[in-house]
Amino acid sequence: MNGMKLDYLIDTNIFISLFNDQLSEPIPDSQLGYSIITKIELLSFTSLSEEEEKLIRTSLKSLSEISLNSNIADIAEKTIQLRQKYNLKIPDAIIVSSAWETQSILITNDQQLKKINEIEIISLGTKTP
Repeated sequence: MNGMKLDYLIDTNIFISLFNDQLSEPIPDSQLGYSIITKIELLSFTSLSEEEEKLIRTSLKSLSEISLNSNIADIAEKTIQLRQKYNLKIPDAIIVSSAWETQSILITNDQQLKKINEIEIISLGTKTP
């Protein structure tokens, strides 16, 4: 992640909506990435089929992965600040910190994350059932 600059960091809920064909807007065609936390969240569903796992892994391969190893101290400090200020769950705070660290716009439909002022956040429309 050293010096990596992404245009957008995609939150877990956007991937879930995408895989369930629930997005009514496209993900921007730009320099995209995701946090390693998103990969963990997506691939740790107990009911995940082999086909779903393959789809997730293939989709993630085309994007930049933000790991925690290179700038963990900076991400940790940002995570602490965000948890204290917004009472976020640790995975959400790490994802937001990853966007902050990479100077990325976070794409999320999580209502709690939309309240964060430290980074720019956009949402994507979803289809109504």
